[in-house]
Amino acid sequence: MQQSMFNNINKIPVRTYRWLQVNDITLKDVDVPEIKPYNKDYLPSSPTSDITIQSLVNNVKFINTNKEYQYGVGESLSSMAETDNNCGMVIQSSKGVQISEPIVAEFKADEDNKAIIDRNIIIAEENSSFTVILQYKSENDISAFHNGVTKIYAKPGSKVNVIKIQTLNDNSNHFDASLAVVEGNAEVNVVSIELGGKNSITSSHSYLVGDNSLAHADTMYFGSGKRYIDMNYVMSHIGRRAKGNILAKGVLLDECEKIFRGTIDFKKGSVRSKGREEEYAMLLSPKAKSDAVPLLLCDEDDVEGEHAASAGRIDESKLFYLMSRGFSEKEAKRIFIEASFAPILDKIPVEDLRETIKLDIKRRLENE
Repeated sequence: MQQSMFNNINKIPVRTYRWLQVNDITLKDVDVPEIKPYNKDYLPSSPTSDITIQSLVNNVKFINTNKEYQYGVGESLSSMAETDNNCGMVIQSSKGVQISEPIVAEFKADEDNKAIIDRNIIIAEENSSFTVILQYKSENDISAFHNGVTKIYAKPGSKVNVIKIQTLNDNSNHFDASLAVVEGNAEVNVVSIELGGKNSITSSHSYLVGDNSLAHADTMYFGSGKRYIDMNYVMSHIGRRAKGNILAKGVLLDECEKIFRGTIDFKKGSVRSKGREEEYAMLLSPKAKSDAVPLLLCDEDDVEGEHAASAGRIDESKLFYLMSRGFSEKEAKRIFIEASFAPILDKIPVEDLRETIKLDIKRRLENE
């Protein structure tokens, strides 16, 4: 596998000074195992006949879907997920169907399935509503490789929630991209939980094409060891009175490095649209490094845009207060972390998954 596909990936929409080294990222010595057919059962059962779920492997029907929209971590990686995938699915609702039970799919890497290359397409028909949860895991200490693309198409009046939970081990490489196209009065909420991976490189592109469209792109990350976390989130307002929000919350330990690029883009014609982006990083080590690049791009006058980014340590007085009440230092830190993550964790509708994430964070914190 050519290492050139990992050069200058996750590019920021508008480049800034090169010496800042935040415009993109180049990774070296990425271990890409042989891409074999994925032999695990990952297709979830449909909760109702109003939702159809089918495999996308070798399905040419949806090749280049939404090709007019820019998306992906990098061109070569996106091409791999589009044409060389070994798993993936299309989920499509009927018009007007309202499904409360989430659709859960699990992709697990093991000795026989070291490469997970998935392409997923989610189509919410008019006035429908449902939730999809995608989990990415790994067994033991294998060097897994995940490269995935998820495309979400929300037709007028629909609402779709997509939750991605990534808990790969720290020997694995993770590349993941989301694309959302949101029509009039529709809503798309994408939540990404990034807890694992030696390199975790993710992107999210949302296009609010319809009037009164709404999108949220939330991410929660936890970095430890010498892991590298790179995120590129873009929210493009195209329709009138569109609303887009980006929220990122994370914790960095040890020598972990992170870059977050968040862009709110108001296109010509997006009058009375509103956009907001926020990124907050909690540093629990003096060697941890956090960079944030919040961007506001505007080609329209009558819009409202806000952005904020901050990184800092836990308030020592508050930490001392909790420890004086009988908590150990690690227990007190865990309380702060869970409180910080609560706004995003609360968006996961399955309690068992929320508890699993909390246990994973606890385990990683104990290994600090």
